Amino acid sequence: MIYQSFIQLSEILKRYLRHDFNSEYTSYIQNSIQQAEINNPWFIEKFTRVMLSHISDLTSKESIEKYVSDWTPAKKPKNILVIAAGNVPMVSFHDAMTVLLSGHRLMFKPSSKDTVLMEMILNILQKINPSLHNKIIILKSTISLNEINAVIATGTNNTALQIHQYFSKYPRIVRNNRTSLAIIHDTITNDELKKLADDIFLFFGLGCRNVSKIFIPHHFDIQKIFQSLYHYNFVMQHHKYMNNYDYYRSIYLLNKESFLENNFLILKESQQLHAPVANLFYEKYHTLSEVENYISQYQNDIQTIVSSQHTAFGKAQFPDINDFADGINTKEFLINL
Repeated sequence: MIYQSFIQLSEILKRYLRHDFNSEYTSYIQNSIQQAEINNPWFIEKFTRVMLSHISDLTSKESIEKYVSDWTPAKKPKNILVIAAGNVPMVSFHDAMTVLLSGHRLMFKPSSKDTVLMEMILNILQKINPSLHNKIIILKSTISLNEINAVIATGTNNTALQIHQYFSKYPRIVRNNRTSLAIIHDTITNDELKKLADDIFLFFGLGCRNVSKIFIPHHFDIQKIFQSLYHYNFVMQHHKYMNNYDYYRSIYLLNKESFLENNFLILKESQQLHAPVANLFYEKYHTLSEVENYISQYQNDIQTIVSSQHTAFGKAQFPDINDFADGINTKEFLINL
């Protein structure tokens, strides 16, 4: 059964993360991580290991068996094209996994920003289960439309429109730009604020699940935010991240716009939802109904809401296996093809 291959993948990743040098995959995984960072400096090893840990949790025996318990593999496998994003390491893993578990064939088009890590994962799966050699095709060149039956794609708003047009004849899931926000209440604890730092800074804020805006009570001491984030000051050593910080700081100064800073994050009051890298927008509220109205207005642009009533603080980047991006059930889409 294919799902057992993912359970074995989970064990391999866990052994690697425990620094088990007796594993035959340890050198391959480590070399791939290092090469990925050379190719794309945003993919630092620290964050890649976080994603590998999350994937190992997603593919644990309990998680996988829960995921496949209510469906059976397709009797007539189809070719499913997955066009991957590259903003976060292995961000398209869930799509690839779901295609394979559904019994369909995966035609995987990697992002130019993530050419190493997803190929590493798929290669390990093929080594675990040689039958997957006929189920996984990694596309390195032009896509032949005659070979595909459905499409799952993630990209920017502009590329999403192009994908819709190019693959208009095919069943498809096409995702575009989203971001996440957090709601801070008067009762928030220091521990929750510290965990919020993960939601903001993991993967340098480049993911759709990263919090780029927070709502705070109108009387809230905003310095508490800075105090809770300081353990992420290592991002100051990353030149690409700091280039963004320096750029937006200069722009705000030139435009005489008000903002707060702590040498590696700009905190700016704004009604906008999408904050640039190295920025965190905030908005003050008097009643939660104001926040609810905002969420209703921008619901198609919001991936995750972090609060005591929604996604827990620190968990934005670690969705459950049944938590589908954009709220579109990939599993049902593949079952019904």
